Amino acid sequence: MIFVGSLLAIVIILYAIAYFKTEGRINKEYAVSLQPVVVPADSVSYIAGKHIAENRGCIGCHGADLSGGRAFLDEQSPVGILYSANITRGKGGINFTDQDWVRVLRHGVSKQNHSIWFMPSNDIYHISNLEMGRLLCFIKQHPPVDKVVPAKSLKPLGHILVWLDKFPLLPAEKIDHQFIAKDNIQPTVTAEYGAYLATVCKGCHGDNMKGGPSHEPKGPAIPDISSTGEPAKWSTDGFITALRTGKTPAGKTLDDTMPWKFLTFTDNEMKAIQMYLQQVK
Repeated sequence: MIFVGSLLAIVIILYAIAYFKTEGRINKEYAVSLQPVVVPADSVSYIAGKHIAENRGCIGCHGADLSGGRAFLDEQSPVGILYSANITRGKGGINFTDQDWVRVLRHGVSKQNHSIWFMPSNDIYHISNLEMGRLLCFIKQHPPVDKVVPAKSLKPLGHILVWLDKFPLLPAEKIDHQFIAKDNIQPTVTAEYGAYLATVCKGCHGDNMKGGPSHEPKGPAIPDISSTGEPAKWSTDGFITALRTGKTPAGKTLDDTMPWKFLTFTDNEMKAIQMYLQQVK
């Protein structure tokens, strides 16, 4: 009986530590300097911005109409409740200034100066000022949609996983807030440009592209797409076909958690990405 009581006391103490440490990280205030970004309003920029939104994961998470509602953690999850946000100007959406958008996308920081939750700003904060402006042109001009998504929250297991760094909740912790973005980056069919594009892959496949357990409840394991993974064996045509059709050269269908349906990379962009992935050891 004494043993059980001691064990229970230890569990309570550990959870208390996890809770307060995690809440401290959640409520941390970030003082960031916002780099100016020019947001155009022309149709060419809008189309270019849509291309960026498709290939930087915005559409995959927030939906084609940007109204959100994708469940990363639903009400039955033991970790917490977490749905993608409605980022339009409709009911349940958001009303951001250009600076608010830059703060979120460049720094992963909310209007209240706290880290946002789960959104992979740490994978896109480096994009050029030109691309950032075009992306915001697309988002700001998108039609408003009325949709209220469930409020986010963490359950006890969620606090523990965040405390142990087993759940990537707070992107602001992973961003270099002193980073100065380039005004423009010229597209080239090189591994260097492929690395610039492939940062969007890191949110799921990890910094080393080796994959691992799913970030979503009951989701499949995330595959290795580095030089040691199966895609390294594919031809360029096979790689492009897989990202375009969801069918691998071996005839397998990519899981729906892989957002190939939303990707609109050009052939040259895909070639650059493949060149980069084949160099990742």
